[in-house]
Amino acid sequence: MAKLPAKTILFLDTIDGERARSASAAFQTVAGTMRLPWQAFARTTADITDADLGMTTRIVCVTDACKPWVAEHCPERLETIEWWPASAVIADEIGGLIARLLGGGTRPVTPPVPLLPAKPAKKITVKLGRETAGRRGKGVSVIWEIPLDEKGLQDLATILKQRCGTGGTVKDERIEIQGDHRDKLKLELEKLGYLVKRVGG
Repeated sequence: MAKLPAKTILFLDTIDGERARSASAAFQTVAGTMRLPWQAFARTTADITDADLGMTTRIVCVTDACKPWVAEHCPERLETIEWWPASAVIADEIGGLIARLLGGGTRPVTPPVPLLPAKPAKKITVKLGRETAGRRGKGVSVIWEIPLDEKGLQDLATILKQRCGTGGTVKDERIEIQGDHRDKLKLELEKLGYLVKRVGG
């Protein structure tokens, strides 16, 4: 009997990639035992390449935090990607994934993917600075004069927190990101179509 051509499954993660690596290793073990024509590998949103996407038959995001990256970099795959919540147990999910691969199905519940804030049609200038007063020496990077409603501010804050790998909040129509990430934030805001004016050095 001829050997079936291998298909490739990508486990995508954010930041350290530990969940993706664990999922890939667990999948390879089960697929190898069952002699399935699938190979797996793991990537994070920081190190994935166009070549990785091009060779991938199926993508599994092992945390919902991947959604903003996927929506920005490969929106055409939103309907075909499988999403695992960050709270999911890898071993349990692998069993379900194998069953779906064999049966040709998809994960029963696909969580909605929040869209990125739309790039402004006209270049809009936002202000970016740093504050330390009243914060016990722990400074925050602050963005303000952003022409978005509350939901838009929350969505943008989520994206910026992910890109900087830190926490933050929306307060008084301003986005606060923990730590001094002004250089990174300026770059990310410009990618989204904003002009950025640094205030206070």
